[in-house]
Amino acid sequence: MKTVNVNKSLPILQLSVFTAGVLLFQLKLFAFAFILSFGLIIFLLLLSKQERVFSWTFAGYLTGSLLFLYGDKLLDALPLPYYILMILNRFLLVIPILILVYISIKFLKTPFPFLKKPDWNSIIFFPFIWSGFHSIKIKYFLVIAILINFAAFAYAIFSADNSFSRDFLKFLIGFSIVNGIMEELLWRGIILSRMAELSGEKAAVLFSGVAFGFSHMMLGYSFVLCLLFAVGGIFYAAFTVKSQSIFPSFIWHMAMNVFMILSGLILFRDS
Repeated sequence: MKTVNVNKSLPILQLSVFTAGVLLFQLKLFAFAFILSFGLIIFLLLLSKQERVFSWTFAGYLTGSLLFLYGDKLLDALPLPYYILMILNRFLLVIPILILVYISIKFLKTPFPFLKKPDWNSIIFFPFIWSGFHSIKIKYFLVIAILINFAAFAYAIFSADNSFSRDFLKFLIGFSIVNGIMEELLWRGIILSRMAELSGEKAAVLFSGVAFGFSHMMLGYSFVLCLLFAVGGIFYAAFTVKSQSIFPSFIWHMAMNVFMILSGLILFRDS
């Protein structure tokens, strides 16, 4: 009986270790993050017959993130406007994405199972996604969620001194689209998929959302703000599993990026 209980709790242990590893990496405790990652691989290799694709996904994510940081250092040497460098920084997320795609293929997994047409009529419940006092179709919830987000940012948006120059519009559109695509492919396209295969959709939604929130700490956001991003990540993940597509979460994510830039939370600089 003890072995069965351990096997049942092992997926949650792996998700917890992944989330802790993301937090350690964001705190620049790189060695501890990699020790957790490879310790998990060795543990599964020696003590468990469970599928090991997620442990290698963890290692691949950390390796890709480290290469991402190195690439960002190289970008700093380019004689380009700062806003262009910010967009290119988001393009660099292709590094961990490609590494995780390679790992998925090596383990005979579909890299992006949610990269398909969404079921807009799928039902989501509020406030607990799978249950709650109110149910609504994904397509209506998405519109309401974006309107609520706009209302939350409205005062800051109308108070901000935005010039709407050509460079500002390039940044507004370019950053919002590139960041939305890259983060959704990474977090809801691959990581959420591997988590759901390991532990089921509900645990995957929770842990991927929290880890997504933590992943913003190195960008300079406070811990409290990262917790708010985690809540957003949980809903992005819920949208993905409910609609079986990353496109609804991408639309919401892109809209949030637009609001954050217009409000000044993501700062535009042309030099």
